[in-house]
Amino acid sequence: MRHTDPVFDEIEESFERIDENGNRSIEFGEFVALMLEMDHTRSDSALRVQFDAIDSNRDGRVSCDEFRAWCSLGR
Repeated sequence: MRHTDPVFDEIEESFERIDENGNRSIEFGEFVALMLEMDHTRSDSALRVQFDAIDSNRDGRVSCDEFRAWCSLGR
């Protein structure tokens, strides 16, 4: 079932684009690539801290739900 919320759809599309290997999660390397694409010039350790904060269940990956929660903080 497709949602009719354009923000939800936009976040889902962004998640799918970032998830380069298609495993339905964002791994640290994919997150670093995203941040570099967005011109963030942070150290790997600073990016790891941010990634770990997004990864709320601490499984080493960011799920779509975790990504959606992170995106909603900026809205």
